[in-house]
Amino acid sequence: MKVTLTAEAVVHGGETLARHEGRVVFLRGAAPGDVVEAELTGEGRFERARPLRVLQRGSVHVDPPCAIVDRCGGCPVQHVAYEAQLAAKQELTADALERIGGFARNSYEFAAIVPSPKQFRYRRRARLHRTSGGGWGFAHPGSTAVEPVDECLLFERLLQELADAARCAGELAGVTDLGLLAGETKGAIDLRVKASVTPGLRRRAEKLLDHRLVRGVTLHGEILGDPVIADPALPNGARLRARPDTFAQANRVMVPFLQREAAQALGGARHVLELFCGSGTLTLPLLGDARRITTVENAGPSLALLRRSADDAGLAVKLVAGDAADVVRAFDGPLDAVLLDPPRTGAADAVRALGSLGAPRVVYVSCDAPTLARDGRILAQAGYRLVRAAPLDLFPQTAHFEVVATFTR
Repeated sequence: MKVTLTAEAVVHGGETLARHEGRVVFLRGAAPGDVVEAELTGEGRFERARPLRVLQRGSVHVDPPCAIVDRCGGCPVQHVAYEAQLAAKQELTADALERIGGFARNSYEFAAIVPSPKQFRYRRRARLHRTSGGGWGFAHPGSTAVEPVDECLLFERLLQELADAARCAGELAGVTDLGLLAGETKGAIDLRVKASVTPGLRRRAEKLLDHRLVRGVTLHGEILGDPVIADPALPNGARLRARPDTFAQANRVMVPFLQREAAQALGGARHVLELFCGSGTLTLPLLGDARRITTVENAGPSLALLRRSADDAGLAVKLVAGDAADVVRAFDGPLDAVLLDPPRTGAADAVRALGSLGAPRVVYVSCDAPTLARDGRILAQAGYRLVRAAPLDLFPQTAHFEVVATFTR
């Protein structure tokens, strides 16, 4: 069924909201203010529509530079002017905190979203999936189908060259996922397989080390060469390290903004418990300024990288390997604040445990506003008050962004 729709606002996931005969319709590929001819698809719980053509452009509609933006799905707001992307993410933060968390908009300090200095060519890491034709690409939203991608306009130049190097390495039989991580001058590659590693695949992986840009490979957990990427030194001498099979923030130019916001949110807290510390993105800048940091992480390789970074800089930090909720329940040391940066799914179990821990301040760094709001509601039920929310756009052209939320009691 063909209908004419007016796109109203960007919603979570990067779709735009429209209305037809009193019902909400979700559109992909339309900018707020666009009038489009679309076909209702009836997909999922809500009515969705596929735009067929734009009848009238809205004021924030721009021409996306990517030729496959409509097929790939990784940049659902690339056709929206960047200032409008920022405004949408600001609104999505406030909406989630109010609608899901129950935090009235005028009840906390709401910082203006921090824009990314780079809107394209900002990604230093990526994970590509095998296509049915043997190439590499990105998964379609809500589907297992993979769109072949030769060039991504979000990739840093070095990351693009790493992807090209992997493609030129010949047949990597058995590899299902290709992880890429770019450093300053070289990068590393992660190869994941469903079955066991064959001698032929190992030889192919070792051959990648001959490329001038590849310093190391991780092959189903096995280390070839030196896949550790070390960032430039922080003011305290520490260097953040990552591997292509561990987590690293994708937008390196925005990391200092995220670190600064988290550090400022902690205020004068001396004794800090950090959950989901990874390899130390937020930890390392805090070391050496009289704070006592206890960090918790259940990913062994990430914790080992953090240990190396702290030791090489002569900085003290206590590392705990384990589940965040279990550690919180057993924690009995002095505590001024808790800092946590969980995965997109949030940290409901750990947050519930925080209620009885007694920390006067909780700083929650989130890459998903709805789960932040959900976990924030749990904190509120334990007596915490949201005092500040600060969104940062680490992912231009996408539906994702970060929020640093501060709770006190």
